[in-house]
Amino acid sequence: MRRNTSIFSSKYHKREKRKRFFRKLAFFLIFIAALALLFRKPILEMVEKVKQDIAQEQVQKEQILEQIPETVTNEETEEPIEEEPVIEKEFVTATLPIEKEVSLEVVEENGEKIFAPVPELVGLEGDISPSRTQAVILDEETQDLFLLDLSGNVTDITYKVYKNSRGYTESKESILGRTENFVWAEQPKFLDEDTVVYMSQLPWFDERRFLYVVDLLPLSHRNYQSVFGTDVVLGEITELGLSYTKEGNTYYLTPDYKIISE
Repeated sequence: MRRNTSIFSSKYHKREKRKRFFRKLAFFLIFIAALALLFRKPILEMVEKVKQDIAQEQVQKEQILEQIPETVTNEETEEPIEEEPVIEKEFVTATLPIEKEVSLEVVEENGEKIFAPVPELVGLEGDISPSRTQAVILDEETQDLFLLDLSGNVTDITYKVYKNSRGYTESKESILGRTENFVWAEQPKFLDEDTVVYMSQLPWFDERRFLYVVDLLPLSHRNYQSVFGTDVVLGEITELGLSYTKEGNTYYLTPDYKIISE
C-alpha cells in the first residue's frame, strides 16, 4: 500500500509542476501581449518617422541633381565643342581667248578684296602683282600671256611678232612652227604694278634664256639682256627687287633695272 501511495504522490507532483509551468507561460504571453499593445503605437510612429525621413532625404537629393547642369559629371566638366564656321571661298573665273578657263581665289584684307597667291595650275603659269589686284597667266601650250583683274577682265599681252634691230620680223606662230621646243615665253613675274617680265630664247635662238620686259602702260615689249643664262630661275618680289638665281647665286632686279647681288 505504501508503494502505491508513493506512485500516486509522484504523479500528483508532476501534474502540479506542469500546471505551474503553463500558468507562468500564460502569464508571460499575456505580459508580452500587454507590452505589444502598450508600445504598438510608439513603435508604429517611430517606423513612420523613419520612412518620412528617408523620403525627405530622397527628395532633397533629386532637387540637388536638378540644379546641376547636364554637362557636369562626377569626374569633370565637359566643355562644349564649338564648330568652326564654314567660310565659302570666292573666286574670279575668266575665260582666256584660247577657250580655257582660269579661276583664282579672292580674299578680303583690310576691307579690300585682293587675289590669293596663285596655286599650281595645270598647263598654266601665273603670278600676282605687288598690290595683289592683278594676275598674269601664261598658257604653257600656246605660250600666250594674259593679264587678269579682280573683275575678271582679260587682256592679251602676248608678244606677237619678233623684230630685231636690223629690221627682221617673224611671227610667234611661224617661229614655234619651224623650231621644235622653242621657248617663246616662260616664268612670268611682276616687276612692279606696271611691268611684267618673263624669260625667252629670243633674241639669240640658242639654249640661253633672256629676260623680256612687258610695259603695261602703254603695252610694249623689249628684251633686257643683262639677265640671261641656261639656268636662270625667277623668284619673288622682295624689298630689294625681283629675286632670281643663276649658277647657284641669288640676284635682285630693281624696278629701275639695276642688278643687286647678295
